[in-house]
Amino acid sequence: MALTLATLSIPASRDQRRYTGGLGAADNNVIVQADDVSGFRDFYVMTTTGAVDINVSLDGTLYSGALSMTDLGSASFAVAVVVTAANRVYHFRGCFQNIRVLQAGATAPEDVALICCR
Repeated sequence: MALTLATLSIPASRDQRRYTGGLGAADNNVIVQADDVSGFRDFYVMTTTGAVDINVSLDGTLYSGALSMTDLGSASFAVAVVVTAANRVYHFRGCFQNIRVLQAGATAPEDVALICCR
């Protein structure tokens, strides 16, 4: 499989930005590169196969390690995860300059989607 970056599918919306269609090929591939998301506070990510983790940048240059997220499919919202599972929706919140969604592990994540909301 070849790496396919997710594309911005709603560029004109002021209240939401959606990146879809990402496909990984190897561990730590950047599948979504979301630049200048500082106007958004809530973020949701999902894949149909494989797993991803999230890195964020506060200054647009340096990136964090894996960020913890809430698994919205879990019975307990008190448990944070740093790596997703397929076909589940995850939420994280914050004020970031940029966000990267990376492949986590050998199984290629498919249909990677990241939604940024105000």
